[in-house]
Amino acid sequence: MTVPPRRPTRRRLGVFTRYVVVPLLLLAIGTRIGMSLARPKAAAPLVAAVPAGPEPSPEPEPTAAPSGPVTCDVTASFQNNLYPSLMLSFGVAYPEYTRCLTLVLHHLPADKPAHLRIDSSLFLQPLDLPLGPEASQTVHPDLPWNFDALRRSTQMQPQSFVATVTADGQALTESTVVCTVHSVNEAVSRIYLTASNQWQDTSVCFAAFVNEDHPWIGSLLQEAINTGSVRAFTGYQTSPNGVLQQVQAVWDTLAGRGLSYVNLATDSGASSLVSTQYVRFLDQSVHDHGANCVDATVLFASVLRRIGLRPVLIFRPGHCFAGFYDAPAGGNLIAFETTMLGHASFAAAAVEGNRELQTTLPYAGTDQYSIVDVAVCRQEGISPIPYDPTVVN
Repeated sequence: MTVPPRRPTRRRLGVFTRYVVVPLLLLAIGTRIGMSLARPKAAAPLVAAVPAGPEPSPEPEPTAAPSGPVTCDVTASFQNNLYPSLMLSFGVAYPEYTRCLTLVLHHLPADKPAHLRIDSSLFLQPLDLPLGPEASQTVHPDLPWNFDALRRSTQMQPQSFVATVTADGQALTESTVVCTVHSVNEAVSRIYLTASNQWQDTSVCFAAFVNEDHPWIGSLLQEAINTGSVRAFTGYQTSPNGVLQQVQAVWDTLAGRGLSYVNLATDSGASSLVSTQYVRFLDQSVHDHGANCVDATVLFASVLRRIGLRPVLIFRPGHCFAGFYDAPAGGNLIAFETTMLGHASFAAAAVEGNRELQTTLPYAGTDQYSIVDVAVCRQEGISPIPYDPTVVN
């Protein structure tokens, strides 16, 4: 990044310029040089790929079924574990994430049409699906989820799905599967694909916890303006100095609200096929006056995206920190260590974040190393999990 020449002046530099802007500009130049060494200048911004859908249960080969009672076997994805965060963030763009049930049917009647009905309190209404004429078949139906109910799932709980096969109004068989519905706060970080015997990185799921439309952000930005840190938040419609000043203002205002780092991260560990981490929503971090590395990173990303900047989530084994591009098309990537909020300046957090960035870039794209560009995630259909004021912190 080229620093524009200063106009001659006899006035001394202000305190903010000398101790924040100038160090960060020098830091950005060093980051630019380091990134040029780490990857080609023309490289596209890094982002983890959209994960493959849940692997369905093994399907039996359809055969001519011998005479016998009608049977219906029901299983659910991820060893009967359901993750609302996946369904809420990916469900519209990638419907396979909502087709969580697999039903294997045998001995269906050949002389009359049969119907499949599935009941669950998580549905808007029971599913009623006409079945084909085959005596044996496997079904992955689109399910009528109540997405509001999924959003309000704040703790692990069992949920029954009852499947009934009928013909001429008479029940032929009934089968029930009990699933574990996880908290909506559980973000899926990795999925084990049994077909390839490999873990797939799914850190793009954390982009769903970035909510640039959260109503709380407006009051935070107004508070920052009232302190005089900045006159307005204009995103990239200003100089690189102006961009840094806007991020500095957000940092100082959050620190002024008493938000600080807390070392708390949980993993339910309910399925051997999925790795998750509990992530607070923006309003939960503010309510608790504390955030771990992931919580604070998605919080900052939400605010920076709201003011028109292009934030990224940077992951390395056991850690996450934030960054942003200094231009809308990419440019320099400025990282900062969110765990230093509340006990260090933004300039110090940027020094530490960019040091971590230089040791992360060479491994980006390998196991548990990724840089998630929120703008790219939005383009790929990963939506924010909506704010629900009825959910009690």
